[in-house]
Amino acid sequence: MHVFTHSKYFWIFIFHLAFLAPLTACAKNPANTTTGTNTGTVRQPNYSNQEFGFSLRHPDTWTAGPSPAPNARVRLATPANTQRAECVVIVKRYPNAASAKQSDIDEVFLEAPSAAELKEILSQSASEVEILAASSGKLHTRPAHLARVRYTVGKPPDKIFVTGRVVMTATPGLTWTISCGGQGNTAAEADKSFQFWQRDINSLISSFIFR
Repeated sequence: MHVFTHSKYFWIFIFHLAFLAPLTACAKNPANTTTGTNTGTVRQPNYSNQEFGFSLRHPDTWTAGPSPAPNARVRLATPANTQRAECVVIVKRYPNAASAKQSDIDEVFLEAPSAAELKEILSQSASEVEILAASSGKLHTRPAHLARVRYTVGKPPDKIFVTGRVVMTATPGLTWTISCGGQGNTAAEADKSFQFWQRDINSLISSFIFR
């Protein structure tokens, strides 16, 4: 059977592998204690990745840099001394699926995953997982699975609460995940951070372009 016709359960498993990789790194980020103002503006693409062929626009005040997480191609982080949030773009290679037809892949992502399916997978590596919404949509031109999530990473005293968005799709031989979240030392702080940056996060995801 062709790998991309296995059903959405295969892709939820891939989501588990790709999305959860950055979570441990998130838990190690130092806490910022001063609240800033969401003044970042998004204009022309200001980040491009030549190796994988994608670009996006992030707020001017955010920084783009490497991430220690496997397969994370860029980490986009809010400035110090503001509400904490970050986005990570994860691209994972699957050479055995390089000959898959894009039309077959798209069929998988046209069907939305259920909240229960996502929670079952995410709970294997994150704690206190809540799926606030699960649906299908698009990442640029590709059908994608979309999720609003809330979870925790790490253990006290390094426990981090995260509220955010996840978008995932695939192309032949590659899976793509954009994971964006507000962070805090409590669930309320994480929710507040996400709400503070939500417009910028939505703009960043919407700006993503496959080259």
